[in-house]
Amino acid sequence: MLPETGDGLPGAAASEIPIGAFRFHPANGRLTCRSGVPVPLGRRATSLLAILAENIGRDVSPAQLLDRVWPGQIVDPANVAVQISGLRAAIGDSNASIILTVHGRGYRLAMPATGAARPIGNIPHMLGALTGREVELGNVLKRVRRDRLLLISGLSGTGKTRLACAAARLLADDFGDGQWLVPLSGLAIADADALASRIGMALALGGSAGPVPALLERIHNRACLLLLDGAELLGDGALDFIRRLLEACPQAAVLITSHVAHRRLRPCCVRLSPLGVSAADAAQPNGANALFVEAASAAGLNFQPDSGVADAIANICRHLGGVPLGVEIAARASGLLGLNATEQASRDPMRALPGMRRPGPARHQSLGAAMGWAFNLLSGTERRALRLLSDLDDEFSQEEADHALYSDSTIPLAGGLATLQEKSMLERAGDGFSLNPLVRAFAQGLRAPS
Repeated sequence: MLPETGDGLPGAAASEIPIGAFRFHPANGRLTCRSGVPVPLGRRATSLLAILAENIGRDVSPAQLLDRVWPGQIVDPANVAVQISGLRAAIGDSNASIILTVHGRGYRLAMPATGAARPIGNIPHMLGALTGREVELGNVLKRVRRDRLLLISGLSGTGKTRLACAAARLLADDFGDGQWLVPLSGLAIADADALASRIGMALALGGSAGPVPALLERIHNRACLLLLDGAELLGDGALDFIRRLLEACPQAAVLITSHVAHRRLRPCCVRLSPLGVSAADAAQPNGANALFVEAASAAGLNFQPDSGVADAIANICRHLGGVPLGVEIAARASGLLGLNATEQASRDPMRALPGMRRPGPARHQSLGAAMGWAFNLLSGTERRALRLLSDLDDEFSQEEADHALYSDSTIPLAGGLATLQEKSMLERAGDGFSLNPLVRAFAQGLRAPS
């Protein structure tokens, strides 16, 4: 049997033991958040955690746990696994890196890391750099800290998820009880229960309570950040629940990425535009140009910094509308095609660069996949409107847009451009509008004969 207490046990003399983003107090058997708010645990779970804490850094067998937690009783050994699962859910240990499973031996409470605390949650380290997004990153951090709610909208391929994940990781100290990525892309979520269920899956919530009560109970008074990624298809009920959640959980925050700037979340919306394209003769490339050079370098390509190279890179970035996905794909393509051929291909990217891909989710691997995803979010009327607008100049006025759309009597002129803006397919340009070159190329390609 394990000793109840005693000298020499790693956790015996400690007044509190760090467990991820939480603190366990052996004297009274309480588990608290960093802010001191108690975390409710059942009697069995508390006893089990106390035993693991006594032996922090050492293996404890299921038989030893059964003997201590259920003394003198005959119980199913599976009860230990059930209690361990509940403990992991309570402390946000979704990848079992705090309460370790030692196969063939039992369980072990990991020793707390020295130095900076390990972030709690499931926010990934995104591949690639945030080149050219320093200002946007600072704005996101400021808005989340101030308002606790922010939606980042923008065209597919502009780097919304990458920016949001970088911000979430930098906010670890502000939301010390965890930062959680909740993937929603492609999911039509109509109401509060459906959204709470998806969030609960990310947080590994269990229990018999309904999804909304279970979620609110879990994160009430916890300083946590929820990153809802790909929230294009959220219904009004789900969107309203986000505000309700923040009212009920005053220390929580919600960061959202979406191709659509949902009206119900205004004014907590910010648009992520494509990167700017610097002039070829700029002393130092920035924006899309700098991203191209960095992506090419990561692929093992090193271009000599002469005027011809700078001109070609600037033209490529301009033809691709400064969209980071397109710029990175073109940089990789230049290793196969050469820089001059890549510049020519960028003039007709949907035809000349369709097979070029980069690592990542399927809809972010190629230009066709990204633009196809964006167009699938449009109604038939909106698609027809974009096809007509794609014949206009790079920048056009409201009057020119109305004239182009007038030829199709099924397209309403009132509010039609506003919905395309909300879905990130149309941008403001002074007093008029503009289409990103990638949107224009895809729209024209849909109309062309196969």
